[in-house]
Amino acid sequence: MRHFVLSVCGLLLLAGTGALAWAQFDPPDSAGHYQESIKRQKLGPALGVDQGTVNRLLDIDHKYKPLKEQAKRDAISAYQDLQQVMRNPSPPENQVRAILDKMIRNRRETLNLQQRQLEEEMAVLTPVQQARYLMFLMSLRKQMAQEAMNLRSRQEAKPIAPPRELPVVRPSR
Repeated sequence: MRHFVLSVCGLLLLAGTGALAWAQFDPPDSAGHYQESIKRQKLGPALGVDQGTVNRLLDIDHKYKPLKEQAKRDAISAYQDLQQVMRNPSPPENQVRAILDKMIRNRRETLNLQQRQLEEEMAVLTPVQQARYLMFLMSLRKQMAQEAMNLRSRQEAKPIAPPRELPVVRPSR
């Protein structure tokens, strides 16, 4: 039963992500620090846990972060390889198959890392705290996505600067 609950929780955490989104969304480093500071400040009160528990959850996150980042880089690289091969009007099937196999293995590894991290995090919390934690993570993910959309729309809405006046230099006669 516990494995089933963890599987469902893992699926909930993945809800809303497209097949390519997990590989292509790479928030800037400052977003990672921002996310960590929000967790550090709000996680304790949201879950009803002490700072020691928050620190343990953050330690687990730090443990898996480089592994997940490497998996993300591998996925992006494999996708770029696939794009390159598919530019050929008649892509070689064996090469396409090898890249697709690599992408599938990478996706399985990513899911495995997420599952292991979630299991470690859930082992630190009671069932009620687990539910609050999942709700907190979903809310945080939604907030980060909204802020990324706002940032993109602000960047797109920037007015184009008018051309600068250039001084006219007349040659002396």
